[in-house]
Amino acid sequence: MADFSTAASRIGAGEAAGDEYETTLESIRDNLVGAGGQTNLGRMVGAQLSMTEAETKYQISKGLPSAASKSAKDAAGGIAKAAG
Repeated sequence: MADFSTAASRIGAGEAAGDEYETTLESIRDNLVGAGGQTNLGRMVGAQLSMTEAETKYQISKGLPSAASKSAKDAAGGIAKAAG
């Protein structure tokens, strides 16, 4: 389990998720075109499935630190409200 106890760790995790997602999409794009600059239906379908998988991984990876940030914000709001 990742440590999201500090804002810096949450920001770092979000940046890492974005970097990995971008690299994955670039790889999918590069693999889409075969030798001779041509593609085929099989490659296009494979690319679509790979993009769906990459999007799902990205949403989960960035969602975890986002949820931790929301939790910390909600706790801080509760403390501020209790303090009056």
